[in-house]
Amino acid sequence: MEIIDFLFAEDQLFTTITLIVLIVLLIGNIVTDKLKKYEDLDVTAATSLMDDENLIILDVREKKERKNGYINGDIHIPLSDVKNQLDKLDKNKSILVYCRSGSRSAHIAGLLTRNEYEKIYNLKGGIQAWKRAKMPVKT
Repeated sequence: MEIIDFLFAEDQLFTTITLIVLIVLLIGNIVTDKLKKYEDLDVTAATSLMDDENLIILDVREKKERKNGYINGDIHIPLSDVKNQLDKLDKNKSILVYCRSGSRSAHIAGLLTRNEYEKIYNLKGGIQAWKRAKMPVKT
């Protein structure tokens, strides 16, 4: 009972609310991670996947971002167009999605799994991680 009195004391209210928000965010993050149907791959795992002839590498960055380099053999569909061009992607193939840092591609990986694509992978760290690993980039 003392802990409840302490947590809800007038001078501790802000701290208590902050603690509750952080706990909710942590739980939400854990649940979201468990529910996602795609896999995040680091550069090493992604390169292993590239031996598969049935792999589509999908770049979802904007056109101007490709000037800084792209992964050879990829398909470029900007994030804003992916939803309208899903029919260009074969549901029977594995798809490795990448962007600059991995966040936009994670969004698209989720979109693909919600549209019944099954073998979806997100390049964790995006093209930045690819370049840091000194992997080949086309310009």
